[in-house]
Amino acid sequence: MFPHLKRQDQQCPECPVCFNCQLPTNNCVNGGTCNTSGICHCPVGWGGLDCANPLCGSLYETDRPQRKDDEDCSCNSGWGGVNCNVCQSDQACQPEKGASATCIKTAVGLKSMHAWCATTNIPWISDDTYVSLACEWEKSECVFQFWINREEQFYCELSECTQSTSGDNTVTGNCPKAKCSCMKDAYMCGREVGGYMHMSELVKNVKGPSEWYCENGKNCWYNEYSTLVSVFPDNIRLSCDVGECVNEQDILDTAPIVNYTETMIIAAIAVACILLYTITKYTASRQKKLFGTRIQLTDMDEGDDLASYSTTAEISLTFSDISYSVQGKSILSNLSGFVEPGQMLAVMGPSGAGKSSLLDILARKHKRGVASGNILLNGASPNMKQFRRLTGFVDQDDSLMGTLTVRETLTYAAMMRLPRSMPLQAKLKRVEEVIQELGISKIADSKIGMPGKRGISGGEKRRVSIGKELVTGPSLLFLDEPTSGLDAYNAGVVMDCLQRLAHESKRTIIVTIHQPRSNIYKMFDSLMLLSAGQLVYFGPTNSCSSYFRDLGFSIPADYNIADYLIDLTMKRPDDTDSTQHDTPTPFSNSQREQEEFDLLSESNHAHYLTDSFRSSELYENIKNRIGRSNPGGPFSVWVDPPGQDVSILSITQFYHELVRQKYSLLSSRTFINMYRNPMLFFAHFAFSVVLAILLGSLFWQVDVDLSGVQNRLGVLFFMCALLGFAATSSLDMFNKERLLFMRERENGYYSAGAYFLAKVMFDIIPLRVIPPLVMGSICYYMIGLNPSLLIFAKFLLVLVLFNLAAAGLCLCFATGIKNLSIANLLASLTMLFSMLFGGFLLNKDHIPPVLSWLQHLSFFNYGYEALIVNELKDITLRDKSIADIQIPGPIILARFGFNGQAFWANVNRLLFFILFTLSISFMFLKHFVKEQR
Repeated sequence: MFPHLKRQDQQCPECPVCFNCQLPTNNCVNGGTCNTSGICHCPVGWGGLDCANPLCGSLYETDRPQRKDDEDCSCNSGWGGVNCNVCQSDQACQPEKGASATCIKTAVGLKSMHAWCATTNIPWISDDTYVSLACEWEKSECVFQFWINREEQFYCELSECTQSTSGDNTVTGNCPKAKCSCMKDAYMCGREVGGYMHMSELVKNVKGPSEWYCENGKNCWYNEYSTLVSVFPDNIRLSCDVGECVNEQDILDTAPIVNYTETMIIAAIAVACILLYTITKYTASRQKKLFGTRIQLTDMDEGDDLASYSTTAEISLTFSDISYSVQGKSILSNLSGFVEPGQMLAVMGPSGAGKSSLLDILARKHKRGVASGNILLNGASPNMKQFRRLTGFVDQDDSLMGTLTVRETLTYAAMMRLPRSMPLQAKLKRVEEVIQELGISKIADSKIGMPGKRGISGGEKRRVSIGKELVTGPSLLFLDEPTSGLDAYNAGVVMDCLQRLAHESKRTIIVTIHQPRSNIYKMFDSLMLLSAGQLVYFGPTNSCSSYFRDLGFSIPADYNIADYLIDLTMKRPDDTDSTQHDTPTPFSNSQREQEEFDLLSESNHAHYLTDSFRSSELYENIKNRIGRSNPGGPFSVWVDPPGQDVSILSITQFYHELVRQKYSLLSSRTFINMYRNPMLFFAHFAFSVVLAILLGSLFWQVDVDLSGVQNRLGVLFFMCALLGFAATSSLDMFNKERLLFMRERENGYYSAGAYFLAKVMFDIIPLRVIPPLVMGSICYYMIGLNPSLLIFAKFLLVLVLFNLAAAGLCLCFATGIKNLSIANLLASLTMLFSMLFGGFLLNKDHIPPVLSWLQHLSFFNYGYEALIVNELKDITLRDKSIADIQIPGPIILARFGFNGQAFWANVNRLLFFILFTLSISFMFLKHFVKEQR
């Protein structure tokens, strides 16, 4: 009807919308900013309405032409790059910056740095890929662009950027925050025709951090670690052309860049080596000082004696109403007694009578049950520190370090337990006195010995154990069955030494003993006889026979009194007699008494003995003596000079107590032990050499193809497994010293911290650092791994850290579990669990999400991934079996589930794992490895 209107509609198309960057559909790109008028303010070198077009000419040209589509920029002389922002010569900078201007080509930016780079390791995207980077350091901002065939694909605006240098021409840049966007219709962002991939959503999610590295302005790399790393698993390696025009004023205005150099690293290594040499030298000189000369008793003037360092007072011990029960079961019941200075008390009784329990309670040892009663020294109750200085305790079993000599054992005991203020010469003289006092001068320089290595005899070992306590000059000495396990002669020698100590030195000695020979029995001044925790007799040994005779228990003439007393406390006298004689011997000539004893049943026999003693005159003597237990005189103990009390340690005192004194002594002793018993070290060393040669021969010069990758994965995993299971030797290493540590710690030799540090530094580290270094150094180049010295150094670093991590884990089991078999089983199972999540047996990307957290518990995961990334990230796989295929190492890593950027992260995790396991081990050692009787 209105044809003219229809023609008008066809001839007048819709007017285009003007570009307005304030609208959500129009954005400024490549770092451009939008002003209030809706117009983009573009960075230098960019033009167009949205800043998407590179400008040509030169950086300082005022009216720069835009680059034409599908053409490269025609740059002015002295300029280059995609938008002609990269200076090529000093002359190009001088018209704008002055005659002193220069073109810096090192990538160490001062104000405005520009770079144009060709990628070298992502041919799987395109053979013609580029990166451009521009940084404004005054604003701490950078813009990164990615190009394919000179067409921009996406860009990232980086903020809060910093840079640091290593040397004069190497720079590392870090930008914590990033915001990226795709260019419209870019190949990598979904162009339908000829598109490579659709990355728009991935690029949009990029948040940073970003990092790049450049050496001499040419050899560079870039990556972003939150999102783009999934597309570029390895760093984007670049061959760059960098340039920045600067003059003298720019240099003066620029703040100094954070600088760290390889020289600092080398200096740190040198300092560590010097420190290690100093510690070793100090240890050796201390050894020579302690054991290099012999101290004679005449070497010191008579006036310069040990009186000022001795416990001068004689100690009497009284105890009353001692009771002890475990889980409601009574072990000891209301025991009382006393020992005077210069006396030796024997505590006798059958097995299970409570002898050792009583001795432990009198010596204030930690007990599992509940104990009660009163214990006084000279009528007073000293604190624990004083009590330890006044007393000594010798266990039933000897706990000595078999590689030390007798003199060294006693010297270490003296150095650790005597006061710090006591002169060294006085301590060494004390050792010589003890050696002579115990009659062990002839064996003073003989080694103690251990299973498989002959040493001194059992009796001599027992005297050395006594000597370790005597070096402190105790006034009160406790000994738990000192003749146990000794033949008659050695038992007699040991007891003769104790008798001399009691009578000549006026020491108070308490000994538990089972069934001594008659001559040993006569050495005791007093006897305490127990039966099922009850007191049967307490009094002089020479009055025992008459006491029991008066009760009707006459001791046969041919009978050892100690044997008879043990039998008497265990069963009825008629049973005792009948079991020992073919024809009964009457206990009394009185028929009435014989009939009376025959009436006694086995059940009330012990009660009869106990009740008889409680109604005796001897028991009244005990009560009277305890009632007179007023302080008989002050006891004195060694004390350090005023101001050196370590109850609350200051920093200086802590250093002196832990590091300079106890730690150095323990380190010296541990070093001697390892030096004189080197089989474990040599076994680790030999095993490392032999297996390194075997691995090098089996995997000789692996190729860079599919089989070569398989061999690399296999040999590195085998190395980890080898070192992991070899670390289980640390289980037995600590288990052998567990008893020695508990007893020495209980007796105040040292703290758990000093022992742990010495054990780690001089025992664990030599066995866990040297073997992997030897094995790795021998087999690395035989196998044909990456020949770069830096890669090789990182390989050795990971091997050592992995071995230390395995040793730390085993140490947790060694300190936490007393039973060696159980500890070994749990350590092996934990190793296998860790191997399962290492990344070789199971692809980590295919672990069910609900179980994926388990891989973070595996130190194999950290160590193996670090080794694989270190080896494969710079390798390009080339396989010609079907076609000539080249696959970059990062792609291989990604397919196997490894993170190509996680090398240093895994190194840090291994370090954390080592510190964590060592901390747990120390906590176990401090709080759970305690003597508890």
